[in-house]
Formats: sequence, structure tokens, C-alpha cells
Amino acid sequence: MLEKTKGIILNNINYRDSSVISHIYTLHFGRQSYILHGVRTQKGAIRPSHILPLSLVDLVVYNKSNTDIQQIRELRCDPVLQTIHFNLRKNSISLFVAEVLSKVLKEESSNPELFQFLTHFIHILDLEKGRIANYPVYLLIQLTKYLGVYPKGNYTEGDVFDLEEGVFTSVIHPRLQQLDKEESAWWWKMVNSNLEEWSEAEVPSAVRANLMDHLLRYYEIHGLHGDKIKSHLVLREVLR
Repeated sequence: MLEKTKGIILNNINYRDSSVISHIYTLHFGRQSYILHGVRTQKGAIRPSHILPLSLVDLVVYNKSNTDIQQIRELRCDPVLQTIHFNLRKNSISLFVAEVLSKVLKEESSNPELFQFLTHFIHILDLEKGRIANYPVYLLIQLTKYLGVYPKGNYTEGDVFDLEEGVFTSVIHPRLQQLDKEESAWWWKMVNSNLEEWSEAEVPSAVRANLMDHLLRYYEIHGLHGDKIKSHLVLREVLR
């Protein structure tokens, strides 16, 4: 049965001589795997440039239950992103975000609020002409809302954030996985800022790098991804 849906390209795997298996997070069906025939030929209707990580696409698909790999009839970019794939810093962010999403988005079910959040983030990143260094940590912290582990509780000056419990606390214990007081204050600011406010925040590069490490550790502790995230090491160098 043919269905229309929107999607976000996560990653692609070459398949046989000219085909690609594309992992796409869709509005109506959650995460799906689609086989695209002839992508790596001159005559293919769908080009490799159409399925770059984080590309926003309109799809006409054959949606079948109990099938691991679905078929695509039509794919077109909407909108065509103007800067994400051509600006070094933005492209590094897009590759990192796509890697994270590939590891944490597993559900084959619709989540319109999450899909809207991700598409809005991609739109804004593509349009942004100013600061973007704080975007990756913002994405990571806001994504926890939809993954069920958003930080809880209120913050009082001097509190620390406990990564295992996911709460701010005044009880400091050297054996627990806790942020220090300065990092915890930044964590609270990050949680309570919108994207515009956070993008303008003057976060020292060393603090931002530590926040990234802590966020990825937070994801690990709460079982949000199985494999280590690797692209953040490149991202750290690019966004210095």
C-alpha cells in the first residue's frame, strides 16, 4: 500500500552494486529502513546528494508490516538545505547529530512532537548565520525529553547534577558520577534556555567540551545507545 510521509535521513549503507539501504526517521512510521535502487548510477532518479545525513525529505513509500526493509517509490528533498552540507562547521554538527539519532531512535512508531522538534532544529541550523558552537549540546539535552530521561528537580546555587539519578542535589559524594558546581550551573542554564538564548550564551570552549562528554556519558548510563559516539571528537576540534 502506498503511503506519503516526511522523513529525516539518518545514514546510508551501500548495498550490492548500485543500491543503498537508507535509514530514515519518518513522521508516520518512526525509524524505517528503505532500499533505494540505482542511487549509485548515472541514471538513478534519486541521487546521493538527496540522501545526505539530516536531509529533510518527502516520501511516497510502500509500507508493509513484518518487513525489515521497505521500498520507496518517490523521494524528494523538501526543503533543499542550503548550508548544512556545505559549511564545514555545520556539516560536522550534522554528522554528529545524525550519528546520535541513528543510535537512539529505534522505535518504529510515530512521534510527531519529536519529529517536529528535530525538523525545527535542522531548519534553524541551516538558516543560522551566527553562533552554532552550542547547538550540539542543546540538541542532546532537549532530546532527553523525548527519550524519557529529562533532568528532574530544581537547582539551587551550589547544587551539583547527579548523572545516575538525573537530578540536581546538594549532597556531594566523590564516589558518585556528579558534575562539579560550575558545570552543574551551566547544565541548569542549558536545560532552561531556548535555542536562541543558548546559542548566544558565552560558554567557554573547555566547559562546552566537558558538557558534551557528560551528556554522552548521561546517555550511556541511561541506556540510550549501545555503541560509543565517535564523531564528537572531530566536532570538538572543529568548534573550538
